[in-house]
Amino acid sequence: MTHRTTTRSHDHDVVVIGAGPAGLVAATQLARHGLDVLVLDKRAEVSALPRAVGVTVRQMEIFRGWGLEEELRAGADEVELALLQTRTVAEAGDGTRVPINVPDLAQSSVVSPTAAARVPQDHLEQVLADHLARLAGRPVRRGAEVVGISQGEEGVRLSVRDAGSHGSEAVEQLSAAYVIAADGAHSPTREHLGIEAVGPDGVMRGISAEFHAPLWPVLGRHRYALYSISHPDGAGVLIPSGGSRWQFGVVLGPDDDVEALAHPEALADRIRLASGVPDLPVHLLRQSAFTADAKLSTTFSSGRVFLAGDAAHRVTPRGGNGLAMAVRDGIAIGWRLAWVLRGWAPAHFLDTYEAEVRPLAAADVARAADPQGRCHAVLTELLHDLGGRLQHAWVAPGAPGRSPVSTLDLVGDGLTLFAGDDDSAWPTAAACLERGVPVEVVTLPRSTAHALGLHAGGGLLVRPDAVPVARWYRVTDVPRAVAELQRAVDDVLDVFDQRAATVAGAA
Repeated sequence: MTHRTTTRSHDHDVVVIGAGPAGLVAATQLARHGLDVLVLDKRAEVSALPRAVGVTVRQMEIFRGWGLEEELRAGADEVELALLQTRTVAEAGDGTRVPINVPDLAQSSVVSPTAAARVPQDHLEQVLADHLARLAGRPVRRGAEVVGISQGEEGVRLSVRDAGSHGSEAVEQLSAAYVIAADGAHSPTREHLGIEAVGPDGVMRGISAEFHAPLWPVLGRHRYALYSISHPDGAGVLIPSGGSRWQFGVVLGPDDDVEALAHPEALADRIRLASGVPDLPVHLLRQSAFTADAKLSTTFSSGRVFLAGDAAHRVTPRGGNGLAMAVRDGIAIGWRLAWVLRGWAPAHFLDTYEAEVRPLAAADVARAADPQGRCHAVLTELLHDLGGRLQHAWVAPGAPGRSPVSTLDLVGDGLTLFAGDDDSAWPTAAACLERGVPVEVVTLPRSTAHALGLHAGGGLLVRPDAVPVARWYRVTDVPRAVAELQRAVDDVLDVFDQRAATVAGAA
């Protein structure tokens, strides 16, 4: 963790609206830089509902780097990452295993120091919120509703009140250099800014339920991430969601009677039919009919306010990967804001957030809107999840009682330059740079450097999200290494475009 070097004329460097995954991840990124970040959430407490349950390989790599993997896995279900097609839960022994788009442990071990897990979202949010409180020195401020927002060239002002209170006397004024709006699919901040979310409405209709039931004893050793139930009167998808909690979902056709099917007694009966246990005790926590949209905000920012998570895009359960998209947004805006606030990058560098992330979100939204959209092959999904990040290779096996070290563990908060441990040009060149963003040189054992494709004189420059931005096959001359490295840093910071705009303006 590094520490802030900026001075502040606002109450906070960044205010994050919304304590879902996108907001908490972004806030954690900022707090790890020692910046003053405040998270406001309208909810009085963390939701007790599991909602999304899939932490991908790349997400777990990030959380592992923050030291949270063990804590997250403590709330995960130990299941095989596959789907079981079965008539009922009780007939799981006769079911058919079907691969899904999540790599198993063996597949993950080839490309990553960790693996995907089935972590309920409420557990994920609690772990992230607790971690953020330790980093930032303050917990998420809950029950806080943003009722007004205005901004100028120097910062953003927010009007905040206790959720449920009324009257102007209860409104508090806060200021921040920047704001991240991660306040959900119906984001009041997005609406206040006049940003439109476009895309088809009602592309999927269904019924969902969260409930407690003793289904693991019925399943025995048949522990899977998903169950596709085919019983004529109990058809649906069953998802373990931590301990005795489960989710049950039914996709509705155009002629289905939503009200009748969503009635608590009818839904509990349907779950019993799906289980194959007529007297199964079912304790419904929540049930609802839902209509899922596929929408993308026309822009991801307005001035000093940036959208993230569902505020920026909304997807259906159909291959939409909403949780993965939220974490991706939080990482992407978090490190960029940290660079600007620490003086490492110019303010216009923040434009790269939308330029890079919005096309990725557009592809995910389009897939979620496609009635024929399905999960792709494991390899395709894995490559999409990893997002072109640095290749994982083991650097050191780890001493007794210590974890082994991956190349991913060596990526710093600024730019990281990987080179062989017998190359001298790159460390010397990095020490000669003039640009503000730090470049940390990591020299690798020759075997590890070879695994990354780095031969004698080779270099690899990566961003803090582990995405490579420049590669050199062979540079042994120090002056050339300085020039090449400075050019790469300038390119990352987009200073050439800024210089061109300045020249054009002067002309």
